Parts: sequence; C-alpha cells; structure tokens
Amino acid sequence: MKRAYAFIMLSAAGVACFASIDVVYFQTLGYTLAFIGVMTAAFNLAVAAAELPFAILFDRYSNKLALQLGNALRIVAFTLFFINLSEPTLLLAQVLAGVAVAAMSGTSNALVVNQIQALEANRIAAAFGRIAYLSASAAILGGTAGIAIFAVWPQGIWLAAIAFFLAAAVVIATFRDIRAEIERVPMRTFLRQALGTACAPHAWMLVVTNAAAVAPFLLWQIKFDQVSLLFLAFGYLGMNVANIIGPVLREVLRVQVHHIAIIATLNIAAVVIFAVAAGEIAIWVSFVAHVALHCVLQILVSGLFHESVGNSVRATAGSVISMADSLIVAVVAPVVAIVGQTLGLGWGVAVSAVLYLLVAAGGLRRGIRHRASSETEVA
Repeated sequence: MKRAYAFIMLSAAGVACFASIDVVYFQTLGYTLAFIGVMTAAFNLAVAAAELPFAILFDRYSNKLALQLGNALRIVAFTLFFINLSEPTLLLAQVLAGVAVAAMSGTSNALVVNQIQALEANRIAAAFGRIAYLSASAAILGGTAGIAIFAVWPQGIWLAAIAFFLAAAVVIATFRDIRAEIERVPMRTFLRQALGTACAPHAWMLVVTNAAAVAPFLLWQIKFDQVSLLFLAFGYLGMNVANIIGPVLREVLRVQVHHIAIIATLNIAAVVIFAVAAGEIAIWVSFVAHVALHCVLQILVSGLFHESVGNSVRATAGSVISMADSLIVAVVAPVVAIVGQTLGLGWGVAVSAVLYLLVAAGGLRRGIRHRASSETEVA
C-alpha cells in the first residue's frame, strides 16, 4: 500500500510541474485559447480510445506492465512538449499523454482499492480521500517548483516533470505483479461484466462529476494570471490546499453519500461566484471553495460507484467511466474555450454549473429512493 501511495504522489508531483502553468505557458508561445481547447480535446479523445485496452491489461494480465507503459509514454510526451517543434507535434504529444493517462488512471486507484478488505461505499470514499490529500500534498511541491521554474526558464517545467516520472519508474519496478482477476473468465464474459458497470445506478453521476470540473480547471490559470504570476501561484497553492482540506473536512464533519445533493448545490454557488468575481479575494476564495467541494463530491460519488464493482474488473470499470468522461470533456473543452474566448471567461466557467446541477438532481433522487427503501424495511 505504501509503495502504491508513493507512486501516486510522484505522479501527482510530476503532473503538477506543468499543470500549474501549462495554459499560460502555451499562450506565451502564441497559441490561442481555441487551439488549447483543441489540444485538450485531442488529449481526452486519446484517453477514451486507450482506457479499455490498458485496463484489461491491468485486470487480466499484468498491472505492473500497464503502469510501466503509461509512465514511459508520459516521459516521451513531455519530451515532445519540451522540444515544441510545431502544432502537429504538440497535438501528438497530447495524444501520447492521453494514452499514458489512460494506462494509469483507473489502474493507480485500483492498486489501493483492491487492497481494502471490506468494500463499502463510505470505506472506499475514505480511501479515495487519502489518495486525494496525498496527491494534493505532492502537487503543492511539484506545482510550486513548476511555477518557480517557469519564471526563470519556461521550457524547464517539462524537464522537472520528466524527473518525477523517472523516480516513479523506479517505484513501479519494485511492485509485485498481481493479477486482480483471480479466476480467469472468458474475455466476452469479462467485457460484459466490465462494460455493464457503465449501466450501474451511479455510473453516470461519476462521469458528470468528473466532467463538471473541466471549465474552471481549463480557465482558472488565465483568470489568475490576469492579476499576476504571483497571484496564479497563490491560486495553485490554494487549489491543492483545498484538495487536502476537502477530504479532511469530509471526515471531521462526517459528510456521507446521502449529502451528495447538498455538496453539488454548494458547488454550483461556488462556481457561479468564481465566474462573476472581479476582486482578488473573491476570486481566490470562491475558487478554493469550488475545488474543496468538488473534491468531496468526487470522493462521495466514487465511493457509491465502486461499492458495486468487484476487484476482478475494478480497473476496467474505472476506465470505462474515465472513457465516457473523456468523451464528454472532448466535446465540452472546445466549447468552454470558444465561449471563454468570445463571451468572456465568466461565461466559460459557468458551463460547469449546468453539470453540477445534474449531479445535484441525481443525489436528490438517490436520497429520496434511499429514504423510501428504509421506510419500507421499517414497516
């Protein structure tokens, strides 16, 4: 378990080296917000295309090889970003990065969840909470390093990311290769079980929750950088502190899965305030509140989803969800970018409020059904 967490933290730090500043970085090179949106779409389409093959590799054959391939592809992608030969090269790098993320998204979480003894929604949510605040802690280190390097040598952010992923490769090498699927079932049956999780009662809520963050996360750098690079650094610090505080507050306040509708509604308010905010304090506070609430919401919905998923198909099931999420983001990201470029950043960010409204409705519907079921049992 400790080595799995170490791998997750090194990966988070490596991504943070550029994720804290990448949109601003590409704009300084002269690329438009619309093209950045196209790159985001290319990345997510690649994720969607590669999710299932890598998850099947993890679940049925070799979890270690799946992680090694993903890690290596990320290093290749970051090298292409560093070289920056042309727009086609950047798009190729995004595609390779997307394939790498597909190889490591559901798989890295499955490394942890598969080691939980009793699979219950709130217990799984607690595990996702630990993943969230450990990742956020590592991201503070990586993001701070990335912004500091950007101020001196912008291209250096990619070399810093490569360094972290080389360290992650060393950790992966120490993993013991364990096939999650103990009793091999025919591939057709396996795929039917895995794809069937997409029809699970709470699958769509997880997909929409993941996609809802795309607008503020795509545009926040621009809004903060309009004030100053230092303010952007404080914004990134606040974002990761929120990712640490969110899971902790969830445990302290005992926020459970039946609070999903309330958390989603609060997130709508935070997103709307961030979209219209002009003052520095209002921008920072509303953004940090949004990140913390989104983190809590994602933990709760993930717990609900994984409660009904078996270990033998967990990585594949998670990748099916990530694939659906990536397809939605591939459509939403260019729309957000174009709306933000033409109508203003506020309108672009507000797109997420609509998606959070759907999650709130789903949480409310689940709460009503849960209460009705409880009353029936009592009767």
